[in-house]
Amino acid sequence: MENDLDPRLGDAIGRLRDTHPDQDLWPKIAKQLEPRRPRGTVLVRWPTALAASIALVAVSAAGTSYIMHRQTQGEKAISAIVVSAVPPTFNANDAALARAVNELEKAVTGTLGQLDPEARATVTKTLTMLDDAIAQAAARQTATPDDPRAAKFLTSTLRKKLQVLRTLSSLTQQQS
Repeated sequence: MENDLDPRLGDAIGRLRDTHPDQDLWPKIAKQLEPRRPRGTVLVRWPTALAASIALVAVSAAGTSYIMHRQTQGEKAISAIVVSAVPPTFNANDAALARAVNELEKAVTGTLGQLDPEARATVTKTLTMLDDAIAQAAARQTATPDDPRAAKFLTSTLRKKLQVLRTLSSLTQQQS
């Protein structure tokens, strides 16, 4: 490879010597460099982030309040059935699950008329059994609030009812 070099270039390379600068050049160079950030990174200062989080909390609270106050008295009475079965020691996930069960149950109850009488009776019996199981699970959790198995039993029972209601909802939508 040395044979491929221009002889003048070889001489120039041979005369190169390392020399140290009179002073340290890095401080001047460092001042001119911008900090590197990955592409697409947005720099947000903490006051801006704090203001955004406060705005997000305020909007979420206002939206939740609006949605909750829109319910009519009849809807409140119906949704209180399963939610009242959830004890005061429930966690937020169980409360959300109970609300989802109530909302879906209200929607499905209106479509039960599409089913034949035998299927309607079976569905009603199944939902009643699940309501009883939820009440038992809630009573168990109330009796032993520190028992994680009781909380898990309530959550799994609510999920089972939600799954039955989802299946029923999809079946009644297919028949329409």
